[in-house]
Amino acid sequence: MTRDHIFRAIRAERKRQLSELSELLAHGDAGGPHQGIRPLCSGLRVSNATKSAVLAEKSGEVCRAVLEGDTTQLQKELVQVAAVAVAWLEAL
Repeated sequence: MTRDHIFRAIRAERKRQLSELSELLAHGDAGGPHQGIRPLCSGLRVSNATKSAVLAEKSGEVCRAVLEGDTTQLQKELVQVAAVAVAWLEAL
């Protein structure tokens, strides 16, 4: 992957996360189960402890892809880790 491709992928993932958040908010479920947490990492009211837990969970998925030798999944998970980190940075 080129650097431009990587940054485009991260931007696309952030856009997907924000779209997921909008959908959750429209259905009144933004504070709900784990699936809704990732996009909320850009939220100012979400604690750093929660944000670090989300980032750790995504990092665990990176480790799983490494152990399984799945390079395609590894790329997807790394993009998601980067997007979660960007979301957190947006909230600082």
